[in-house]
This record gives sequence, C-alpha cells and structure tokens, in this order.
Amino acid sequence: MTPLLSVRNLKKIYGRGCPNCLSSPPRECQDNRCPRCAAIIACSDISFDVVPGEVLGIVGESGSGKSTILNCINLTLSATGGQIFYGHFAEGTRDILMVDAQTRRTLQNIHFGIVYQNPQLGLNFQVSGEGNVAERMLVAGHTHFGQIQTNVHQLLQRVELPPSRYKDLPNAYSGGMQQRVQIAKALINEPAIILLDEPTGGLDVSVQARILDLIRSISREFKVAMVMVSHDMQVIRLLCQRIIVMKHGRIIESGLTDRVIDDPREAYTQTLVHSTIQ
Repeated sequence: MTPLLSVRNLKKIYGRGCPNCLSSPPRECQDNRCPRCAAIIACSDISFDVVPGEVLGIVGESGSGKSTILNCINLTLSATGGQIFYGHFAEGTRDILMVDAQTRRTLQNIHFGIVYQNPQLGLNFQVSGEGNVAERMLVAGHTHFGQIQTNVHQLLQRVELPPSRYKDLPNAYSGGMQQRVQIAKALINEPAIILLDEPTGGLDVSVQARILDLIRSISREFKVAMVMVSHDMQVIRLLCQRIIVMKHGRIIESGLTDRVIDDPREAYTQTLVHSTIQ
C-alpha cells in the first residue's frame, strides 16, 4: 500500500550542533547529549512509513524522542534536518517541512489531528467543550452555524460526552472527559492522520481502559491512520499493528507489534516489555 506519510532521516537537535551530532551519531551513545559539543539530540535519522488506516506505535522511556517526532510531524516543532513526505496534496506528495505558513496551518487544522497527554495543550480552557470542537471547524473555513453545531454534537455524542455537559468549560470536566473532547476536536475535520501523545497518561486505570476502547473503535470506524506515542507496551499491543522502539533519540528496533513484544531482539526492548507486560 502506498504510504500516506513517509518520514525520512528526521533530526531534531537542541543547540548549535557539530559535525559529530549533525551527521549520524553512533548507535552506542549512552544518552541524548553529543559528547563533543553537548547539544541535545532529541531525535536522529528517524525513518518510517504510515499507510492509510494503520495505527503505528512509538514506544520508549521518557526523553527517548517520541513526542519530538509527533511535534515535528504536526509542524509545531521545526526539524533540524530530514524530510516528511505527505501524500494528500492535490498535486501529489510533498515534503511538509518545506511548505509555506498558510499550507502549514491547513495541514494542522484539516489534515492532521492531535491529542495530547496534557489537555492544557490541546484545549482552550476559556471556551466550552462544544466551543473547542466548533472552533476547529471555524478555523478550517466552515461558516454555516447550524451545520457546525450538528457536526459537533454528533461527534461529541460519538465520544460519549453527556449532552448536559456540552456547554461546560473544560476545567469542569474529569480527565477522561477532557480527553474525549480532545479526541472529538482532533476528528471534527475528518483528518487523514491522528497523532496521539500518551493520551491515557495520568488517568485512572478504569478511565484509561474506556479511552483506549474509544480510540480503538474510532480507528476502525473512521479508518483514520494514527501514530501513537506511549511508554506502555500494553497500550501499544492493544492498539497498534506496527511498533517503533526509541532510545536516546534513535530507533533501535521496529516491526510488527506482536513480533517485537513476543520476541524482542534488543536488551532495551526486553526491559520495556518485562516492565509493563506481566
């Protein structure tokens, strides 16, 4: 299947950088810091594809570079190098790292949706739940109030937010409700790709399970591609067909989820599996 998104040799470095860390840092590096110039290598030489309808998991401990990759894809973080090819342009595939500001906003508002672990990053807490979702339609150019309201209410119903709570501000919601509104906001413009950055982190176990069930059912119903970041192999196994394992900003293992989890080849992957799957 033709990839919807192709990431090629993506790099993000904090600091001036030097020939050592700007080229190809050695796989044996003990952390994310360049030993010569002390720059932080958030991610280096990251390459992978996402096909339509697929759920791809990116797993690793905190600081491994997972969220950096998502934010580079969403164009909320500038990359140091590499390319990200996206295939839903009228003229075909383009490197989205090279697009102008207007095209970047179009990609962020229509083609991509993102759900953050911290709802403060994904929601406007001065606007109601339904207002947050409607706002995204307005930014995308929709102007018919009745149609906007209908679409918003249908989607909020789909993510199981009680109708009596539609007009409440997000700070009146539970953590699970805030995530449901984020999911609705991410979906409202029918994007091709949803980016999920630890969407169940910090939630109670029972709430986590309901949010994960919601994400899984939405993936099947909407047939939308997803890239999910998590440190939890249980979450990745439940939702993702393929998996990328990150360490110190680099991919150290990848493959079909069941293969990587059941037969991890890298010692680091084995540690991740054993720490989260009993």
